Amino acid sequence: MLTSAFPLRKSAQEIAPPRYEDNRSMSLNSDWRERLLPEFKLVLCSAHMSPDQKTVGRIHHILSGPLSWPQVASVAFEHHLEPFVYENIKVAGDGRVPSLCMDSMREAARRTGAMAVLLFSELLRVYEIFQAQGVPLIPIKGPVLGWLAYGTLMRRRFLDLDFFVPQKHMRRAAVLFKSAGYSAQFDRVPENPGPTDSVPGQYSFLREATRTQIELHTERTLRYFPVPLDFEKMSRRLITVQLCGARLRSFSIEDSLVMLCVHGAKHFWERLSWIVDIAELIAAQPVDWRLAMRIAAKLRCTRLLLLGLYLAYQLLDAPLPQTVLDQARADSNVEWLVAKVGDKLTGAVGSHMGVLPRAAFRYRTRDGIGDAVWQTIRLATAPTEGDCKSIRLPKALTPFYGLVRPWNLILEHGIGWRFGAPPDL
Repeated sequence: MLTSAFPLRKSAQEIAPPRYEDNRSMSLNSDWRERLLPEFKLVLCSAHMSPDQKTVGRIHHILSGPLSWPQVASVAFEHHLEPFVYENIKVAGDGRVPSLCMDSMREAARRTGAMAVLLFSELLRVYEIFQAQGVPLIPIKGPVLGWLAYGTLMRRRFLDLDFFVPQKHMRRAAVLFKSAGYSAQFDRVPENPGPTDSVPGQYSFLREATRTQIELHTERTLRYFPVPLDFEKMSRRLITVQLCGARLRSFSIEDSLVMLCVHGAKHFWERLSWIVDIAELIAAQPVDWRLAMRIAAKLRCTRLLLLGLYLAYQLLDAPLPQTVLDQARADSNVEWLVAKVGDKLTGAVGSHMGVLPRAAFRYRTRDGIGDAVWQTIRLATAPTEGDCKSIRLPKALTPFYGLVRPWNLILEHGIGWRFGAPPDL
């Protein structure tokens, strides 16, 4: 059944659950904010569409102290939050921000908006081509998420477009993208890829004329789901998003939340913007929480969903129902995972995770011991297209690519924690 979804930002009185500070989880305890650098605190407090008076007060307090404005700009850029920082400091800054810094942030916000408009026009062009040929193409993240969560295209920074298409339509999709002026950035698509066939993390396309990049996902590329997505069931929950006069089909709010939480955990929640997406989406749109939990349970990723939701609550005061909060707090693994994300954000550990902490994190995100062991081994040994390109083996030796992947992971990430910039995501 096709329903419609529009930006519908709800009041705090309508959705915020009771807050019991004395019973609140200690995973990010009461002093965790004090361990943050003031520049990070400022970005975190600014990461709201409509900050409440308490948050505005925090911004005022931070601005009254010493700040490194180049560091503020660096943190905002790293976490893809420049438009939020600019808009909220412009309102709450009271002239205490250096004009040169304001000009720089204004320009960054302008570039974000211009890129969003450019990519949205390209999204519509490609979407119409697929619609005309009867091939399902579902936009995910990007402009649609920006509209649903923020009610605008101008706040969410994105540099490419993401779509989902069922794997069985992948060959036709590749032909249609070629007709739209895109070239494939991967090897040929197998007719019917088997379990041992190498599938990239996404099917990438590039349009040279505009340097527009598209990442196309299928149920096979989304390998961080313990259970492959069932598009037939998800298609029955599709919603229609009315955006700037266009009508686009996209995944339901509940399916989107699950996908966002799995995606964030895939990257160890290294960007605040991914947590902001979740916090603002559940503040702006009605959520059927029972349905969301059922979807996660079917996909065996309940803990992944709870982790993303609880991070949004802990870091950004996202409005969650008490039942969801209770379930998250009752899971010691969720507590451990949130603490690890908090440690990384506060600088209590190195800035980049090696293979051992990565494996421990992924192990803890799984719903059961069997899934945890199997998924951790699978993700550490199942070769990607990049692994297969790093060394060419004869077809008879294809199973040995399982040994190439862990070696490549060690070369890329190291063993334990280390400081320095993480790989580009």
